[in-house]
Amino acid sequence: MTKDNIVNFEFGCEFEFYVNQMLEDELIDELNNISSSKVIINRSNELNQKNHNDCINYKRDASLTGDTGREITTPICSLEELKDYIRKISKIINNNAQTNEDTGFHIHISTANKSIDVDFYRFMLLANDQVLLINWGSRNGYSLNVMSILDVLDMEEAKQFKNKKGRIWNLEKRDNNHLEIRTMGGSNYHNKVDKILKELDTFIEIFQKSINKPDKEYITIFQNHINALKSCDTKRRDKFLEVINKNT
Repeated sequence: MTKDNIVNFEFGCEFEFYVNQMLEDELIDELNNISSSKVIINRSNELNQKNHNDCINYKRDASLTGDTGREITTPICSLEELKDYIRKISKIINNNAQTNEDTGFHIHISTANKSIDVDFYRFMLLANDQVLLINWGSRNGYSLNVMSILDVLDMEEAKQFKNKKGRIWNLEKRDNNHLEIRTMGGSNYHNKVDKILKELDTFIEIFQKSINKPDKEYITIFQNHINALKSCDTKRRDKFLEVINKNT
């Protein structure tokens, strides 16, 4: 793949953790020193607190239990900046906080050109083919595998459950040009930086393929998926195929 074929991408990520309250001031001090970006601190209990996309955001995480659940989000940034944030913030968490099976790590990838449309189903199938959707397990109902949810719920039930629970899938299409990857996390995820960065590079390659013209590799994967669905309940399969066909 040549540089001429690569669209300019933008990145961001979110770290969930439980802070050691005795060390919270130290954590914030360290956070203030990792880049020139301003750090926005919000310790209120308000839910759905808005992030500032050009700042580092530190706030309560409503998806975590108890009073010490926190989230750090990075500014929108370049790939090299993202990797630097991942290394440095993971170290800060290791010094001042803890992660467990409830805590997640999310990556955002989007195109600078907002008119580009990412084929979500192609991204999903290619990520599944690379075994990227099950490497970190599932956590507290917020990272259900998009490839397996229909084995449990039919399309209408899945939609209703999604509306009640919010964003529960381990992949989300946030806008036509923006995907959120929620596959990573769990106990001590902050000590698995090499694994995160390796998977990040693969996800970027898949994102690129999901905005290009479908290649033979994807067509084969897609056809294999369609064939596999033939063993599903007929009504469930028809509803799923209808959705897929609208997005391919």
